[in-house]
Amino acid sequence: MPGQQAWSEVWEAIQPQIELVLRGDGATWHENQLLPIFRHGELQEVYWTYSDGPIDDDGAPSGVGGVLVICTETTQQMLAARRVNEERERLAQMFAQAPSFMAMLRGPDHVFELINPAYQRLVGDRPLLGPAVAKAVPEATEQGYLDLLDQVYRTGQPYVATGARYQVQSERGGPLRESHVDVVYQPITNGAGAVTGIFIVGVDVSQRAPVDAALRERSEQLRLATEAADVGLWDLDLVTDTLYRPPRVKAMFGISPDVRVTLADFYAGLHPDDLAPTSAAFARALDSQQRATYDVEYRTIGKEDGVVRWLAAKGRGVFDADGRCIRAIGTVIDISVRKTGEARLRDLNDTLERRVAEALAERKLMADIVEGMNAYVQVVDLDYRWLAINRASVDEFARVYGVRAQVGDSILALLAHRPKDQAGARAIWSRALAGESFTTLVEVRVPGQTSCHYELRLNALRDQEGRLIGAYQFGYDVSERLRDEARLADAEERLRQAQKIESIGQLTGGLAHDFNNLLQTVQGNLQLISRVPGDAKRVLQWAENGLKAVRRGADLTSRLLSFAREQTLELHSIMIAHLIRGMADMLHRALGPLVRLELVVNSAEAAVAADATQLEMAILNLAINARDAMPGGGTLTITTQHCSICASDDLPAGDYVELQVADNGSGMSAEVAARAFDPFFTTKGVGKGSGLGLSQVYGMARQLGGRVNIDSQLGRGTTVSLLLPAAEPPNTSPVVVVAAATPRPTQAFDVLVVDDDASVRRFLFDALEMMGHRVVEAADGPAALRVLDVFRPDLMVVDFAMPEMNGAAVADAARAKWPHLPVVVASGYADTELVEKALGSSARILQKPYDVQQLQAVLDGLMSPQPGSSSAEAPLPPGSASAADR
Repeated sequence: MPGQQAWSEVWEAIQPQIELVLRGDGATWHENQLLPIFRHGELQEVYWTYSDGPIDDDGAPSGVGGVLVICTETTQQMLAARRVNEERERLAQMFAQAPSFMAMLRGPDHVFELINPAYQRLVGDRPLLGPAVAKAVPEATEQGYLDLLDQVYRTGQPYVATGARYQVQSERGGPLRESHVDVVYQPITNGAGAVTGIFIVGVDVSQRAPVDAALRERSEQLRLATEAADVGLWDLDLVTDTLYRPPRVKAMFGISPDVRVTLADFYAGLHPDDLAPTSAAFARALDSQQRATYDVEYRTIGKEDGVVRWLAAKGRGVFDADGRCIRAIGTVIDISVRKTGEARLRDLNDTLERRVAEALAERKLMADIVEGMNAYVQVVDLDYRWLAINRASVDEFARVYGVRAQVGDSILALLAHRPKDQAGARAIWSRALAGESFTTLVEVRVPGQTSCHYELRLNALRDQEGRLIGAYQFGYDVSERLRDEARLADAEERLRQAQKIESIGQLTGGLAHDFNNLLQTVQGNLQLISRVPGDAKRVLQWAENGLKAVRRGADLTSRLLSFAREQTLELHSIMIAHLIRGMADMLHRALGPLVRLELVVNSAEAAVAADATQLEMAILNLAINARDAMPGGGTLTITTQHCSICASDDLPAGDYVELQVADNGSGMSAEVAARAFDPFFTTKGVGKGSGLGLSQVYGMARQLGGRVNIDSQLGRGTTVSLLLPAAEPPNTSPVVVVAAATPRPTQAFDVLVVDDDASVRRFLFDALEMMGHRVVEAADGPAALRVLDVFRPDLMVVDFAMPEMNGAAVADAARAKWPHLPVVVASGYADTELVEKALGSSARILQKPYDVQQLQAVLDGLMSPQPGSSSAEAPLPPGSASAADR
């Protein structure tokens, strides 16, 4: 076919090329030429790469007989290349026109390889392509962004920041301009996964920053408001059956914060009476046709705590394009308080008339009480004007100041004629009007009368919102009470003096009794010496007994003088066990005959550093208190022991000596024991105790670095524990003197001598032997009873004041065994009526101190022959057995 016919659509383009070759001007080459051709009935763009080569023909004028065309269609390659170019152009346009700023950094130095105009605008008009970030944008280094780039390049992990603060210096040396950006540093890797650069993309959100801040502020406000209003959020995902409830809402349903909840939990927590209406309302909100607002009030029963709560919930369903409800969201608040209030309000409305009447009656009653009470009630406003004042206050104000007050009057104005009282009233009321609550005592002088004293109790007056609107006062006339208190204080002082005299009297009585025993011994031994001057051995023995008694008297006198001294503590190392044993006689006398004394002391225990006089006084005070707690008799036990304690609040760690004084008396209640160490506190009757004994013990213990405790129970007794620091023992040890036994001579009558005092007992033994009698000794009542079980004496001489059993008890027990036994009772007490009452009329009383003649006279009176008896026979009491029978 002719070429023009075969390639009609492109002949115009290729004809000149073919003709060029046919003329012999050489071959042609064409690459990717657009030569549209008809295909499938339409003209299509087709790209060709082809060559036009000559076909040699020597017969042709030009030597070219034809043209060889070799072609390859490159349409697909050209279209692909064009699409790539177009994409690149489009990307370049997007890169240039993008509102986001973008930059490409190459290598570890972060050299700018590519930037878009938005990035240029961000950092200012400065050359960027070519240099590294540190040189091109030095302020980025100062703000830490270069370190972030190094981190991304090193780790290969992108960096993302939202609202980052960035300060830009557009001109070198110029001012800094602050921007806020959302930025991403994305690492670029090669085929091997190594980071070769970083792509920076971000958005300048400087204009959004104030909006974000405001949004955050509003969000925080909303959060605070919902928390303050106790509003909770709930969000139900119906697709996944997931119910979101924050801890506040879970608490409303009695569920712990970490427990997962579903819609089933919601229905399970509804009160049975509210389940149906609440479920129906929720179903209407989820219905695609109704789409109602969910607005209900219902009760819940706590799943875990069982508490019933009232809740108010609101919400709506969220529907997709097909009308299916896929979500429901809303709020809920706890209205239990409101519901309780509404119930109370309904109750109030139901009984309003009755309650109003009752309230009016109550107010009238209160007004009548306030108006009729003796207290002075006043209420003032902030300007010192009376808002209320009762009748008692009006009358008293008129009596004292000569002016009758009424509501609306000014206190300061009514007291203008008495400036000092006006200033005092201002000072007192101003404190209350400043919000202070206090009680004060004031004195007001009334012309022509004695001064009046008032106790005023003032408080601030506030309205329902807590604003200060005034002050009120309750006043009381305490003039008479103060005079009574003054009289009582004077009486108490007089009583204390009387108690001191009473204490001295008690001490004197006990010492006098002891002195009687001493004088008895001295007198008796001296009389014995005078009667047998020729018996040197016995005279020396009696003289020694007299000297012992004199030494005891001197020791007793020394104790009395020490007791009377007032001085500071003189600390010495004291073996407390030896001191207590040395006090045994004094304690026996102080305790009296009804109290048994037991000493459980260890001489080997550590010593204490103390003042001997003060320590003896402390032990004596404790013993006397114990005696008074056992009016019917009992046992007093004094115990010492060494102990080591750890550090406590009131004592350091170390070695201590504990002294315990225990009785089995009446005991104390917890309230009394708590106040036992208070000065002047006593439970004894008037005139029977000063209340200073235990306080002296407490003060001494604290002064010596120790402590004292009380353990007491009503009806079971009291134990006082004195804990004192241990000290080095003294250099000298006490010497124990053991008296030598005296031979017992044989006498005519058998006499039982009972006395707890060894020296008195020895005197009686010797005196009765000199009179020609046989003597059997007993140191106390129980010992005498044991003697009487096996021996019937002709006569018994017994001391009245003895521990455990006094002389009267011993006499009664002896007569129970031997009804006609003659008894002589020796007593050193001045109160003979007490002794006679205890003995009755069947015993003879021998008053101490007595001499040998008095003793002989009493014995002669008791042992004289009865009428009708034989004078040749030894005189015996009526009913006694003969000597042979004995």
